[in-house]
Amino acid sequence: MPEHHFAVLVDGENISPRFLGPILAEINRSGEIILTRVYGDWTEPHMGGWKELLRSYPVRPIQQFRYGQNATDGALIMDAIEIVSTNRNPVNAFCIVSSDSDYYSLALRLREHGMYVAGIGRQGTKSLLVRSCNRFIYLENLAFSGSSTSPMIDEASPGGVPVEDIVLSAYDACDEDNDGWLLLAHLGQAIRREYPDFDPRSYNYTNLLDIVRSYPDLFEVRSNEKTPPVYWMRPIVKVEEGPKKTGVIKRFMTNYGFIRSGNGDYFFTKANLAADQRDVHLKPGTPVEFTEIKAPDPQGESSAERNGRARNVVIAG
Repeated sequence: MPEHHFAVLVDGENISPRFLGPILAEINRSGEIILTRVYGDWTEPHMGGWKELLRSYPVRPIQQFRYGQNATDGALIMDAIEIVSTNRNPVNAFCIVSSDSDYYSLALRLREHGMYVAGIGRQGTKSLLVRSCNRFIYLENLAFSGSSTSPMIDEASPGGVPVEDIVLSAYDACDEDNDGWLLLAHLGQAIRREYPDFDPRSYNYTNLLDIVRSYPDLFEVRSNEKTPPVYWMRPIVKVEEGPKKTGVIKRFMTNYGFIRSGNGDYFFTKANLAADQRDVHLKPGTPVEFTEIKAPDPQGESSAERNGRARNVVIAG
């Protein structure tokens, strides 16, 4: 399957700018981002949050005065069709960032042209748009993806960010195997997607393997013991002490789920399950024990903030 080369088109009047970091990190997990454009009336005060991000992210702002209710939609749609029609770049995939179901027709048209289409929007987005995309990702889930939500600030040049933080951020942006191991080559690709100027020599290391090996308390490394060897790495998980809780499975999808407990709901991922229970089908109502690493916050603005976080999830009994 060829790698996806994305055009990311963001309806800036429909999506909060605070999601930009997680959005780009999520798309980087699926391929290379060729261009990113944010559409809106940049003369309006409500676009102020987006303006602050232009110095931190490789994003092109597209101005569209609000002459009509769907002016921004029209500009985004016309640009998407132009990108496909002119074929002057290697784009073979689109990411439409909006909860507006009016984009469903665009998604279908792009797929008719052989494009892979991902959608990103809020939970509650109409199924008409969701089902028109090859894949649809809910914004509320991005907060739990483990991706770095920090913008690529100017200090992200070599030496401006601790190298161990760069490695951890890249690891979190990748899909590791069930035991947490990640090919070192894939780690390097993920680092360069977020930090194109990354070079181990900037940190006085010869290569990425030297970096990972120099932090034995943070990372472990293994190889296939062949010539030449292939290397894998994973972070060393330190057990975080916290209050033990009990609850029942509220629902569980392929890679994540929710636990209902007396003081609210807790989010957890498949990796938070005991290793010997990751292939067990967790039915609603299954009793579990877990370690609380974040308490639920009923006053949170989003579901990501309202839900608690759980790890060391074990089926009770």
